[in-house]
Amino acid sequence: MNKVLNHNSITLLLLAAGQSRRFNGVKLAQPITDLSIDGSTAKTQPLLLHSLDKLNALSTYLDTLKIQNQVVIVLGHHQQTLQQLLPKGTKIIINEDSDRGLSSSIKTALQATEQAQANNLLITLADHIGISYSDYQQLVQLWLKTQNNVCAYYQEKLAAPAIFKHTHFLALGELQGDKGAKPLLKKLAASNELTTLFLANGIYDIDTEKDLLTWQKQFY
Repeated sequence: MNKVLNHNSITLLLLAAGQSRRFNGVKLAQPITDLSIDGSTAKTQPLLLHSLDKLNALSTYLDTLKIQNQVVIVLGHHQQTLQQLLPKGTKIIINEDSDRGLSSSIKTALQATEQAQANNLLITLADHIGISYSDYQQLVQLWLKTQNNVCAYYQEKLAAPAIFKHTHFLALGELQGDKGAKPLLKKLAASNELTTLFLANGIYDIDTEKDLLTWQKQFY
């Protein structure tokens, strides 16, 4: 029997399986300061939890719109350390092939997305500190308005966060290497199947200790 898909259902995927090769330590476990969801105060907690807070807030927003959704985190490297940081009830998937790069985490998460019969997938990166809750909200609003694939645009590049329709899940599953979904975004743009949203703060992510220190300077 074919599964009946909910047209506006969506999985909110947080990719957190990386090795932190360029960081001296477990990057996502590092305490880092960022603004609260409403932007009124600064809050210090592990980088992973900042990213999770934003997706959980987005999930609550989608609930108010009566849109079925779930938040899923993909862990791989450092899974034991990071799993201890996460609140009880967080849906976690372990990517046993995380050495194969971002594409392997996307493939792992597609299984949970299809099991939930979700018809759309939001892909986000756990170290993408510059993306705010407001940015995610704008991306979702654009998705709902256009009923199209949507993604962020900054530094003249197509990038995550990005929302993909179910019709492209097969192509997501065929991705290889550590470039994530960028090759697919380029194909969709070339065929006019992609809507972009300029997100100026998309330039800020945490790859190195220097990146972390640079980000923290604005709060101290």
